[in-house]
Amino acid sequence: MALSARRPAQVLRLALVLALTLTAGAVLSAPAALAAAYRSATSSGWGPSPAAGKAAAEANARAALNQQAAAAGEVCSGVSVTTRHLYTAPDGSAWIYEATASGNCEVPPPVSYTVPRTETRQAGGTSPNAAVENGAQAARAALLAAGQACTGYATTSSLVYTAPGGAWWIYDVTVSATCTH
Repeated sequence: MALSARRPAQVLRLALVLALTLTAGAVLSAPAALAAAYRSATSSGWGPSPAAGKAAAEANARAALNQQAAAAGEVCSGVSVTTRHLYTAPDGSAWIYEATASGNCEVPPPVSYTVPRTETRQAGGTSPNAAVENGAQAARAALLAAGQACTGYATTSSLVYTAPGGAWWIYDVTVSATCTH
């Protein structure tokens, strides 16, 4: 048979094409790494003294770098600032500096809400709605203090006491959420 001599070469070629296709597919489907971008921003600032002028220029450069990174959805770390003196007014009333802030900026990883939390607070108010809202605010603040960032809030309340004539209401208010820590 004439094909038998060519068959091993065809099988080898087919295996090579299949291996290259699988490798390319694995590379293309892999999640992109969060690559850090080195960014820098330059700005100037002035003040009535050398220290004030330098501080203003550095603050302006940091703000410009943070604004640049925020526009790209990034957060910068390891920021360093270099400053140089540009000008002093003849009467010494103004010191002008230029500063450059530089750092590694990258897209932060997504926040993971994995910890269920519940807080209960007792609060009062001149109406049932006011008492529940006061308790809910206090409970949410306690949740955020423990969990830093929360989502999926659920609120329940139960009446504890009503003053004669309805002048004051007290409720136990429970707030539950899923938080980051």
